[in-house]
Amino acid sequence: MAIFKAPKVTTAQRNNLILEVSELVYDVDKKAFFGGDGNNLGGFPVGATSGFIVENIELTQQNIDDGFVTLQQTPLISSAVIVTPEGGIPQVNGVDYEIIDNKISWKDKGLEGFLDNTDVLIVQY
Repeated sequence: MAIFKAPKVTTAQRNNLILEVSELVYDVDKKAFFGGDGNNLGGFPVGATSGFIVENIELTQQNIDDGFVTLQQTPLISSAVIVTPEGGIPQVNGVDYEIIDNKISWKDKGLEGFLDNTDVLIVQY
């Protein structure tokens, strides 16, 4: 019988990696597995401990005026949050938006001026 052992990395090492699609590592600090999508630094949590959440957030005029939305929960790993406007492409964390506690803010970021009320943000964390 063959046994697969995922490479072990620290959180600091993982957060500087862009894991390829289907690539898997074990974070020894978080004691959790992370997979890759080829786009996001640090990958995303996978497995029984991931607590993976997907929210479809329809924007209101208040969201547009404020420049942020509030998530149901605070992400465990803010760098692993994926934000995609419905019908669009995934946005870049730190460039197009930022995560502050349980808020996604695009004020003074790349998404400002591009979102309208009734747009839907698909948020994965």
